Amino acid sequence: MIGMPTEIDFWELFAGLILFLFAMSQLESALKSLGGRSLARFLKQQSENRFSAVMGGLVGTALLQSSSVVALMVLAFVGAGLLSLAGALGVIFGSNLGTTFTGWIIATLGFKVELFSFSLPLIAIGGMVNLFAHGRLAEFGKVALGIGLLLMGLQFMTTSVASLEQLIDVHDLANLAPWQYLLFGVVVAAVIQSSSATMMITLAALNADIISLPNAAAIAIGADLGTTTTVMLGALKGSTPKRQVAAGHVLFNVSTDLIAFILRLPLLGVIAAMGIEDPLYSLVAFHSLFNLLGLCVFIPFTTQFANLLRRLIKPEETHEATYLAEVSSGASEAALHATESEAALLVTRVIHLIAIAFNPPIALPPGEYPVPHEREILRSPTKDFNESYQSIKRLEGEILDFAIRLQATPLQPLESSRLGQLLVAVREATHSAKSIKDIAHNLAEFRISSKETELGYRQFFRADMQRFFADLFSLRETNESTVQFDELVEVVNKFEKRHDQVHEKIYGDIQRGSFSESRISSALNVNREILISNRALIVALAYFHLDEQQAEDIAHLPRPVATRLG
Repeated sequence: MIGMPTEIDFWELFAGLILFLFAMSQLESALKSLGGRSLARFLKQQSENRFSAVMGGLVGTALLQSSSVVALMVLAFVGAGLLSLAGALGVIFGSNLGTTFTGWIIATLGFKVELFSFSLPLIAIGGMVNLFAHGRLAEFGKVALGIGLLLMGLQFMTTSVASLEQLIDVHDLANLAPWQYLLFGVVVAAVIQSSSATMMITLAALNADIISLPNAAAIAIGADLGTTTTVMLGALKGSTPKRQVAAGHVLFNVSTDLIAFILRLPLLGVIAAMGIEDPLYSLVAFHSLFNLLGLCVFIPFTTQFANLLRRLIKPEETHEATYLAEVSSGASEAALHATESEAALLVTRVIHLIAIAFNPPIALPPGEYPVPHEREILRSPTKDFNESYQSIKRLEGEILDFAIRLQATPLQPLESSRLGQLLVAVREATHSAKSIKDIAHNLAEFRISSKETELGYRQFFRADMQRFFADLFSLRETNESTVQFDELVEVVNKFEKRHDQVHEKIYGDIQRGSFSESRISSALNVNREILISNRALIVALAYFHLDEQQAEDIAHLPRPVATRLG
């Protein structure tokens, strides 16, 4: 029979577990505050190829002591466009191996040394520093306090579980099937949202000889699978890329854990053959070994795995914004990058809007868009001009709404300045779209006109815009290259020169009587609004690509006299 622990033992176990979880949350919070921004940059840099992405996930998890935190961070970065799907999967793979580092610490410190001799000074000194210091020093105090509380929680769980040895009939536990231990690990890790805490309970039970090593290994496998619920919850209401990452995380863990469960006894045999006899070290070595095995199986097929996820989970768009819904305005770096991605998306949509204003639509030239974009440009290729314009306006509204919330959070000076530039870029690009919308009916009138002069102007305006697009698409020679100040000035000079030429031609045709009075104002209006639209789009690019002073210089370039006079 399985006896019931005394009330004191139960509360000591429960208090130890809660203290352990609280300490982990405090430790994670302090470490994110101290190095969250650096970790974000680190993960982004490491995601360039699959192997460095794995190392990024491994190191990041070892530092934060939580694969769940790293996984949730990855979801935010993917939603913001900071990480590609393949790069995010690599980080997830690495974080699974990195979380086993916690088990080694627990096995070494939790059962080999007297924890109270370390925990009390850490709690006292760390708590005092956290209370009375400020800034980064206070966060370091919080780290020390978190470690001290974590060690105390380990001590409570160790002593309480050790006392259960006399109350539990080990033979009853031995009669349980391995899959029941696996299920126990899944449920406990899913409920307490921590594989580290589940491993702690398992190590404590193993240390007290309550369960055997093979059964403890089954619980460890289950704990590995149970923590995937954190990422699943984080992506529940997320966009397609976030759901793809969450699905990849689950499929990776299910596959890895299935392999580990099938090969459980052979892998334990390999560990024994390596000379590891201590059951605690054997368990954490098993945990590391099967995660390493899963890593080796998946790494060569990361790209193929990412493509499979894209086919299985397809976009279900509900917002105009593609990136903003995936990040919190409180995560400033990811939020700022998401805003930048949305601004680029809006600029590309404005370019397409201008193209479809001319019927038939102007074919975009070869080359790169003047802003980098990573996802779709239009919701639907069948949208007409008015629908596309309204889509741009809605996207502008969503960006502004998000930016207002972002501005209410603490931002670094450079972040605040960058956000301001992006908002100007969004405003100018939308202004460019508005100018084209205002002359859409004039362009339609020229298209259906039977007069040779008016048809000629229609072709002239169309050719003018084609040359403008050619200049835009030559600004970025590669997808990574930036736009230079001198290049934008040259584009401005070109289309302003063409504007002056058309303006002079219109007045010449007026003097010769080639233009009907009803079309004179239309031609002048179209020429003027095309110039205003082009200038606004160039200013948007300036604020997107250049520093603030250079962008202002572009914005204040002298305008042609003809435009100023209307």
